[in-house]
Amino acid sequence: MTIIELIEALKAHPGDPGDLRVVVNGYEQGYDDLSPGQISVRRIALNTGVEDWEGQHGEADHVSVGSETSETTVADALVLRRTSN
Repeated sequence: MTIIELIEALKAHPGDPGDLRVVVNGYEQGYDDLSPGQISVRRIALNTGVEDWEGQHGEADHVSVGSETSETTVADALVLRRTSN
């Protein structure tokens, strides 16, 4: 999903968008609030997850710009990082 697609999806919800709370999934269950400090842009390596418990994409720290292969593509992504108390 791109930022434009996210904005369009948010616009599709009825009511005043200023009244909707933004949450992310909790560690094992429930939901956590999202705050501006949890939003960042990071470079990620696309389609690197192998195990069921891994996310589809991974950290791109180990992949240098320009060294992407046909199997590893690096992209910038807006990350909404979940933090639990």
